[in-house]
Amino acid sequence: MVLGLLPLLSACGNLLQAQKPPVEVLAPQNGYYEAHPGEEKTLTVRLAPGAEGAQVYLRLSDPCAQGKAYCPGWDTTRYPGVEHTRETFTLTASSPEATFRFAVAQDALPQGPFKWELVAVDEKGKEWTTPVYLRILQPGDTPPLEAINFWRGAAGVNPFPREDLERSFGCWQYRRYAEKNRDNPDPPHSADPSKPFYTPEGDLCARTSSLGGYGFCSTNPQQLVPQSVRVGVAGFIAVPLHRPIWITEFASPRPFWFAQYFERKDWSGVAGGMCLYGGTAMGVDGSQFLAREVLFPTPGSEVPIRGRISEWPNPIEACNATQAPKLPYRSISATWQNPVGLPISVMTFVPFQAVDTEATYARLVRTSDGAEVPVCALGSTQFWNQDSVATNVGIWVLRNYGMLVVVPKDPLDPGQEYEVEVKGLFNGQEKSYRWRFRVATEVLW
Repeated sequence: MVLGLLPLLSACGNLLQAQKPPVEVLAPQNGYYEAHPGEEKTLTVRLAPGAEGAQVYLRLSDPCAQGKAYCPGWDTTRYPGVEHTRETFTLTASSPEATFRFAVAQDALPQGPFKWELVAVDEKGKEWTTPVYLRILQPGDTPPLEAINFWRGAAGVNPFPREDLERSFGCWQYRRYAEKNRDNPDPPHSADPSKPFYTPEGDLCARTSSLGGYGFCSTNPQQLVPQSVRVGVAGFIAVPLHRPIWITEFASPRPFWFAQYFERKDWSGVAGGMCLYGGTAMGVDGSQFLAREVLFPTPGSEVPIRGRISEWPNPIEACNATQAPKLPYRSISATWQNPVGLPISVMTFVPFQAVDTEATYARLVRTSDGAEVPVCALGSTQFWNQDSVATNVGIWVLRNYGMLVVVPKDPLDPGQEYEVEVKGLFNGQEKSYRWRFRVATEVLW
């Protein structure tokens, strides 16, 4: 029986050898480039040993360009801010190499990743494709993988090993869709197939990712500065109900994904006014977690954030609500409203074990002078928003991560150390925590 298999394996080997691509692509790992405005990146392709010849060219993977999505007014010949080589090259033994260029405009906005396919057609007409990705970054910005792993390291959990570029490209499609439908928005984390710029890949992103929007208008063009990757990533850490997944330990290494989309628009009704709109999306395959207790900010750490940004569901609304089964803990009788300080969290996560949580006491002190910062603290039994969907989502997050959240009434002071004390009930069992952390001298916001 074994002898009978040998010729078959040999034949399969010859077949596989005959099916090798006709070209070799000389590109960075995973075909991924990062470029700044004004930069040019190159991709070299050469004829593979033994190949007689091939035709090679670049093809946009954008569903708008491929006619798979309805995209009125969109330039389907290129990606925003990037010109790529559109020529088809014929590779032969006498002319075995070709170089493709990606030129980023000086005024290009940070976004992406974009995706092309390097198409090679062999002498028999068979088509081979290799993915090529490019992300536009602002000079001095931090790449997404480095940015998120900064926070995971600060929380004491393992870094993400790589970026899932295909999911990132799908999220770029969603952020474009969301911006193009800004005046007709969808419910949170959804996309409508009947709307322009809808793609299935974008829909998947909407349903499985953390999403953040951005908008700013001014008559001074110098003020229209796009949100950096570093700020976009930190934004999901600053908001307590989106934070848990990013500081949770996984049973095995998981890739994550990240995308940005920005565009400039005239400011309607304002002479000389301009707006910059867009947003971010970030996600990870959230399965197979490990039990882990995480305090945030991590004891002894320094964080470059002093306050919170907007979030749905809204913890500030919950701090002021009286409709929950139990009232939030408030150190003073006051109304919580933006701007507030960086929310502090206690997470006692155990997979598949929902925990009813209740904050019974919280205190935040600036250690330099002993000044006490008023706080609101709440758990799953104390969360309520007027939007019933938001209420259910907020309760779900707090229960499934066994969380308490402490919201300082005012932004924290840069360069200062704070001591926080939190007490609460976790399925009726009382636990208490006390630790210190510091706010960096230079903060993101």
